Amino acid sequence: MFNYWRNKKKKRLLLSLLEKKAAEANLAVIVVSPKEITVHEGVRLKCLVPQCEYYGVCRLCPPNLPPVSEIRAALSYFQQAYLVVLRYPPVAREEVWKPEKILLDTVNELEKVAWSKGFYRAAGLVVGGCKLCERCAPLHEPCRHPYRARPSPAGLGIDITMLAKRKGIPLSWPPGDELIFLGLLLV
Repeated sequence: MFNYWRNKKKKRLLLSLLEKKAAEANLAVIVVSPKEITVHEGVRLKCLVPQCEYYGVCRLCPPNLPPVSEIRAALSYFQQAYLVVLRYPPVAREEVWKPEKILLDTVNELEKVAWSKGFYRAAGLVVGGCKLCERCAPLHEPCRHPYRARPSPAGLGIDITMLAKRKGIPLSWPPGDELIFLGLLLV
């Protein structure tokens, strides 16, 4: 599989297919090296301070995720990454789920594109915590959407904000004229 990445034509083809699929939902895809991705315990602290509503409740949020050290080691398994960027007009807090769902659906579609081209280890992440169910299934029960649910980069300790800023994405807190939602596809 590592030899696959040595073929520049196949790399360009995958990028082209991902860009086309993302553009269908008005998203952008930016190439990132996994070495550019910062993973740190301090990022996961944002799940606690202030405490996120999903902390300890969602199976795809801390403390129900592997230690940050395992995530850092797992990143070495991937040869390429793609930052997925959704720009969206401002919405009321109770409507944020709409762009988050667009992002989730698109990242899932991008995974499928990568899988269809032989990148069987593709894995997608999306910001915002899982919102597929009104309430996550209890931890002793299986996930209701195991093939659609995705963890957030922050929950895994990935500093997606720093990555986006390094790639020239104009993030501002609080958001101004547009909201920017971020996802990550690891291949």
